[in-house]
Amino acid sequence: MTEQSAVLLIAFLAALFVTALLLRTARRKVLRRPAMVIAALAVPAWVLYFVSIQGRSLLAARGFLSSMPDAFWFGLTFGVFTAAFFLALGYIYGDATRRQMPAWAWVIAAFLIPNLIGFILFFLLRGPLLGPCASCGKPIRGGEAFCSHCGCSQSSNIPHISAENRTI
Repeated sequence: MTEQSAVLLIAFLAALFVTALLLRTARRKVLRRPAMVIAALAVPAWVLYFVSIQGRSLLAARGFLSSMPDAFWFGLTFGVFTAAFFLALGYIYGDATRRQMPAWAWVIAAFLIPNLIGFILFFLLRGPLLGPCASCGKPIRGGEAFCSHCGCSQSSNIPHISAENRTI
């Protein structure tokens, strides 16, 4: 195994770990199906490209990975990184929608701002999760005592102590 192949294997395993972490969010229905479909298509598409004559010649022109197994590993690693990127964009869209933030604006910012700074900004600046009001159903922040729309008191987890049920 060459040094380049070992580096690709380590990068592939790291990207696979990130992808698996992002796919766990699909159980919470945050990750949208189009992001999963794009991610699933990215891996075989890049493998097929880099294993083809055109992809191998591109790699050979750059001075590395001209053999078939190396090109396969490069395509697999590049595909998994691409899949992880699109899964992360799908997570941002789903989470921003869930938090009632402008989802497409955050997806475009995360896509266009380089070096993952857009993703970091999203996680630093995202709003709180909103829950429905017990009376009118409008979204309110968790833990608020009253609804800002209808003014209804929200049920609290703290039991009400009256003179009858107080113990001394």
